[in-house]
Amino acid sequence: MPFLEQNDIRQAGRAYARNLGTTPDEALRRLARDRLDHYDVFLSQTIRDAEIVLGVYAVLTGLRYTVFCDWVEAPSANREDVTPANAEFIRDTMRICDTLLFLDTAHADQSLWMSWELGWFDGAKGLVAVLPVLPDGTRYYRGREFLGLYPYVELTEDGRLKIMRPVVAGPNGIMIFEAPNSRPFDSWRKHPDDPLRPRTPGYSIRRF
Repeated sequence: MPFLEQNDIRQAGRAYARNLGTTPDEALRRLARDRLDHYDVFLSQTIRDAEIVLGVYAVLTGLRYTVFCDWVEAPSANREDVTPANAEFIRDTMRICDTLLFLDTAHADQSLWMSWELGWFDGAKGLVAVLPVLPDGTRYYRGREFLGLYPYVELTEDGRLKIMRPVVAGPNGIMIFEAPNSRPFDSWRKHPDDPLRPRTPGYSIRRF
């Protein structure tokens, strides 16, 4: 299973909520705590699918990463209310995060915040990757639109995260696998000498 798959993530979210005796939405609110001074991951996500968000949060924290998810750290914030004050809070939080993982789901393109978060983090800090949650059995990740500029997350055989460089097409149309094409997430996060973005001049993103 190289990718996070929808059924597994939804089951993880439901199980997490069931252990708390509540729904995924309420479980995310119950997890609220004081903001930390530092996070390994800023989880850029949409409010439209609590089950998936909770499942991904459970996976990442189960791997012992500290994760900023505004449902958890800022439950009183109204994500649908796009205001300068909310934007300033999110920006200040991103400053204390090592990486941004863009949770790409069927609802991500409807978010009012996610593209802004990705663009700000890219310009300010650079360590951005796409975390796709895909239908079961999906073999390839299709980085839609500008998401193809960024590396994406797969899972190793033992369930750890690894960062993958997108496959690109050179000016002559030949598909190019640039080496190295992957790194463990921890190496990418702590030693960002190669952010694993496409670097071939004149490339276009591979579409499967």
